Amino acid sequence: MQWAKTLEPLGDQASLWLITRGVAPMWAEAVKSRDKSRSYDNLDAALWGFGRSLANESTGYDVRLLDLPAGELDETMIEALLDELTAPDAETEIVLDAEGRRFATRLRTLPAPGVEPAANANRDDTRQAMTLGFELPGQLRNLRWSATPLPQPGRGEVEVRVQATGLNFRDVMYTLGLLSDEAIENGFAGPTLGLEFSGVVAAVGEGVTDLAVGDAVVGFGPASFSDRLIASRQAVATIPEGVSFAAAATIPTTFFTVYYALKHLARLAPGEKILIHGAAGGVGIAAIQVAQWLGAEIHASVGSEEKRDFLRLLGIEHLYDSRALTFAEEILDVTDGRGVDVVLNSLAGEAINQNLRALRPFGRFLELGKRDFYENTPVGLRPFRNNLSYFGIDSDQLMKELPELTGELFGEMMALFQDGTLTPLPYTAFASQQVVEAFRYMQQARQIGKVVVTHEQALTPAAPARQSEARLELPADASYLVTGGLGGFGLKTAQWLADRGARHLILVGRSGATSDEAKSGVAELEAQGVEVMAAACDITNREALAGLLARCREDMPPLRGVVHAATVIDDGLIRNLDAERIRRVLAPKIDGARHLDALTRGESLDFFVMYSSATTLFGNPGQANYVAANHWLEALAASRRARGLPATCLRWGAIDDVGFLARNTRTRDALQERLGGSALRSDDALGVMEPLLLGDGERLGGPSLGVLELDWAALARFLPTAGSPRFNELARQADDDGRADDDGDNLAELFASLAPEELHTAVTDLLRAELAAILLIEEEKIDVNRSVYEMGFDSLMGVELMTAIESRIGVNVPVMVLSEASTIDKLAGVLIQKLQQGTSDEDAEDAQLASLASQHGAEGLEASAASSTEEASS
Repeated sequence: MQWAKTLEPLGDQASLWLITRGVAPMWAEAVKSRDKSRSYDNLDAALWGFGRSLANESTGYDVRLLDLPAGELDETMIEALLDELTAPDAETEIVLDAEGRRFATRLRTLPAPGVEPAANANRDDTRQAMTLGFELPGQLRNLRWSATPLPQPGRGEVEVRVQATGLNFRDVMYTLGLLSDEAIENGFAGPTLGLEFSGVVAAVGEGVTDLAVGDAVVGFGPASFSDRLIASRQAVATIPEGVSFAAAATIPTTFFTVYYALKHLARLAPGEKILIHGAAGGVGIAAIQVAQWLGAEIHASVGSEEKRDFLRLLGIEHLYDSRALTFAEEILDVTDGRGVDVVLNSLAGEAINQNLRALRPFGRFLELGKRDFYENTPVGLRPFRNNLSYFGIDSDQLMKELPELTGELFGEMMALFQDGTLTPLPYTAFASQQVVEAFRYMQQARQIGKVVVTHEQALTPAAPARQSEARLELPADASYLVTGGLGGFGLKTAQWLADRGARHLILVGRSGATSDEAKSGVAELEAQGVEVMAAACDITNREALAGLLARCREDMPPLRGVVHAATVIDDGLIRNLDAERIRRVLAPKIDGARHLDALTRGESLDFFVMYSSATTLFGNPGQANYVAANHWLEALAASRRARGLPATCLRWGAIDDVGFLARNTRTRDALQERLGGSALRSDDALGVMEPLLLGDGERLGGPSLGVLELDWAALARFLPTAGSPRFNELARQADDDGRADDDGDNLAELFASLAPEELHTAVTDLLRAELAAILLIEEEKIDVNRSVYEMGFDSLMGVELMTAIESRIGVNVPVMVLSEASTIDKLAGVLIQKLQQGTSDEDAEDAQLASLASQHGAEGLEASAASSTEEASS
């Protein structure tokens, strides 16, 4: 509190770092800790929650949360810490693990939990994998995880539980609808996403004797974007010792393609010269390693200065600009006119001719690109008079047509990893729930090395699964304890437990059953035949709680379940809080849970439920003490699960029919206005908890969920930190949902009713929103008068933008229009013209091109060039 008051006058000249220890394991077991014995239930978890609210209340200064592992800080960790403190980026919640790796928090939505009928649990026809796909090509946002049948492994096959999947450009092109039917049909992967994976053997088929369940493997397989798959034994190999699953997933496609091309086809020899295009990408870095192993002299091209700097670190001296067509001339100059022996090409168009110019006699041209093949681009034969060889390389097709050769070469290649000759690629990893962002990242050619999608969290279908009829049945010869059980949602929970069969309830409140609500609730339960012990007990007092539990052991059946629903709310801005107000809110939640955890260790509990709040997800301003207390409960739940004890923690949204909000309608209405959506009914909330107690929590990556109806746009208006990276996925999903819900015809009708100036503004805003989603930047950073290509836009993104335009307003615009109307402002004019003309696609395109020609003649082009020069100089 004092820090907040001190920093306020400094504004943006100050930053407040809140550094915690050992909080991160409550979110992800991927975050390693040296201290395996420590507990997560320390007060640092409360500080993290408090910090989230402080970040929303701070005026001008930044609040950043940084978690370090428990245990001693070694030199690596100290260096990583100093890097964070001295060179912060946009991330505001950061985790450093024991190896100095950096993580950041992200919030995402999951479907409501459901339970599969137990009768089908062991049937082979219910074996399923979660597989990535799409219903319609054209937009990356159409990617969805869905359940697909998983057969038993056949002879010579293995079943693999996938840990990581390598992303290839083929996957992006297929999703955008840019692969021809011929390319799909001829490939090993076929009409699926993903070609390479790493994981753990889950089962082996007949005839497989050299692999066993539990072995870590890497390999090829169709539909590798799955959490489980069946692969041929010939297509997998064991992962070298010390290589992680994510690193292993960088190996198969890139290195196999390069090994096949350079070693098997080109027979690259020591002392020969090789030109590698796109050398900072996955295939490029793999080619550098293989070429160095073969003793070749390397020449490389890349498209940015950052990537050239990276290659210099690898010791590459001969570097060229892949976006210019001068590389051939430069290579001939460097090599005294002789050229290179081998070209590994991924460029298209005129670059092909420049590559042929750079090849010396008896040179080998290795073509990795696909576009010129399927566009049937003509190539003059004159250069081939010099005994040149041309190889079209498609490892996807090789694996399908020549599986024996594939297995032989793959084995040779993996041996080079086993002995340390080759090493995995650098990579950028995305969680499986971030798969759309992973595809966008590759689409924009941002990566150095490889893009990998990891499956550390359980996958769930994109659409909520059908809720089963499964119902929790509680034994009548057991007792169940509910703190805060004599009023509000706690009492409602007690009634729900009775409906599920409980016949002995211990309901705890500080004052006992003194209120009319408590007396009425107890009488109703007793009328149902339920034995109720309505106890007056201060659960923050360990001795008092221990005494109560001792009496229950003597007088009631064994305790089988605990629900900790006690809460105290005392809202106020942090600057107005004092130690007593903070303690008043923290004590019932934290001390009560800590005592319950310790005093019930000897009981055989079926469940231990704690009620948290969705406010911990956002850090509601004005509720820092409440957020802190609830965030600590979530850490305790993770700690109990790590110790093998039952724990379920629900972050409830606003519940409007019972409890505090039912009594305080003004507070409820204000909270709903901030969160958007509708408040929960208590019956619906308990309906979400039921499948978690039935065991579905593990499917969701750990039974700690936020349960609320959320309107992100409404919340974002009230949440100062809404623009921070950890909310990016919610914001994009909200944008996507909004676009999906729009009816194109209605939007076109709306546009038709607008005045010219209003129409231009509306279409411009629409285009800006779509472009921001594709480029992964904020809308306000898009200059409508700047060429989209200057913002990192490319032709693949153009396809997605035009698909989005057609889906939103029903107007079909060819991508080529962007070559002329390359700014949002000009493109808006084109769309308005099409909307107003209402012509057929063909007529509209002719009119559009004629309009562009008249609008952007010589005079217009000169003005545009002058404007660009002025911007660059300023």
